[in-house]
Amino acid sequence: MRSPPNRSVLGAASVLTLAVSSYFLAKFSFRIESNPQFYLTIIPAIVSGFNIAILFAWMAFDILWSIPISIACILIVLWLDLRSGAHGYSLFILPFFMTIFMGFWSRKAGNRVEYWYNLRSEKLNEKVNILSNDIKSRKAGIDSLEEKLKRYSTLKEVVGLVSTHLSLDEINRLMIEETSKILGRPGRVMLFLVDTERQELKLSASYGDLKVMTKTGDIFDHWILRHRQSLMVEDIAKDFRFPTGGLKKAEKAFRTLIAAPLLSENKVIGILRMDSLREDAYSQDDLRLLDILADLGAAAVENAILYSKTQELAIKDSLTGLFVRRYFSERFHEEVQRAAMKKGELALLILDIDNFKNYNDEYGHAAGDLVLRYLSRTLNGLVRGGDMVARYGGEELIILLVGRNKKDAASEAEEFRKTIKEKPLSFRRHVANITISIGLAGYPEDGVLEEELMKLADKRLYKAKKGGRDRVCSS
Repeated sequence: MRSPPNRSVLGAASVLTLAVSSYFLAKFSFRIESNPQFYLTIIPAIVSGFNIAILFAWMAFDILWSIPISIACILIVLWLDLRSGAHGYSLFILPFFMTIFMGFWSRKAGNRVEYWYNLRSEKLNEKVNILSNDIKSRKAGIDSLEEKLKRYSTLKEVVGLVSTHLSLDEINRLMIEETSKILGRPGRVMLFLVDTERQELKLSASYGDLKVMTKTGDIFDHWILRHRQSLMVEDIAKDFRFPTGGLKKAEKAFRTLIAAPLLSENKVIGILRMDSLREDAYSQDDLRLLDILADLGAAAVENAILYSKTQELAIKDSLTGLFVRRYFSERFHEEVQRAAMKKGELALLILDIDNFKNYNDEYGHAAGDLVLRYLSRTLNGLVRGGDMVARYGGEELIILLVGRNKKDAASEAEEFRKTIKEKPLSFRRHVANITISIGLAGYPEDGVLEEELMKLADKRLYKAKKGGRDRVCSS
């Protein structure tokens, strides 16, 4: 129970009044015979001070202190009466009892007022605390809404960004960067796309400092792939849905994650994921936002894949998957110009399947198509990065070897020939040994013009076929 601020003042006044009154009463009481009239006037005034001391004591102190002070005042006056021999001062103690009674009831009234005051104060403080908490809660709600509004308004920018790009690599980069920026949470962002040929996940892009443990996804990604729904794990060590045995390595890389599937016609084409070493790093709002970003990403990725396929159809042969002659001519022109500027070297190979007509006549055109696909696939696997294989026309193929002189190119062409010959093709329970003839021309040894190199390589191919086939002709 709190004390009013004047209690200490009243207590001090009570003690001081008691002390002063006692001093003056002791001083003047023994001189009453020398000047009775004066002392009869001053003594009652001094004794009245005891009444004030008693009243202040009851107003300031509790009953354990008030009673002793009251008794002290009575005893002082009685002692003075006996000591002086006047036998009249004891009458002054009669008002003390009235004062004690008044002080007692004043004390009780004060306690009731104080109790009411404290009760009202507590209720007011409670209301203030409730209002303060309500204000804090409303402010937090406003801040949360402002953050959500800021996040969702940024989504408009993301839509604009991904809709202006058709490159899959560029879209992948934008997706992970914008996801990290919009969510504004710690951790790394990863985008997995489904490899349709192998039917497995493949890491396409990542953003953040944490090390990527696997590039084909983990048990969490495979769970999303199976269930086709979003996933939030607050602590991977405590989630009952996943066995703890295989998570020891994962715990070193992350502890919490959110992930959403990229869906196209109810098929998962990818997974957008964010994880962190901190526990409980993400909220349900973060997961909802990730879902929206995954939907945007799915549409953008699908468009990019369709665009890539369209571009491929324009520059690649539908049967063999090799580049078409027109696109090869453009690239050949660029490589010749680059070689001229940097004083580089390159080689042009034109090859033909020996006795190709026999395959069509004996086994049908389907067998001829199978031979062409087999040869194209094999050559694509033999050339280096930066080289180019294209369909020149019919059963003829053309290869551009970048950065090789004529001698090295001839050795490489011989390796092509031997590899093809030593790998027979089986179809319709028949085994066919395929052989090829190759004509080769080198830049700049045999010429610096594209047409000149093409004619020379074609002429040498004819020479190789006329000379018995299954050989490389470079001169």
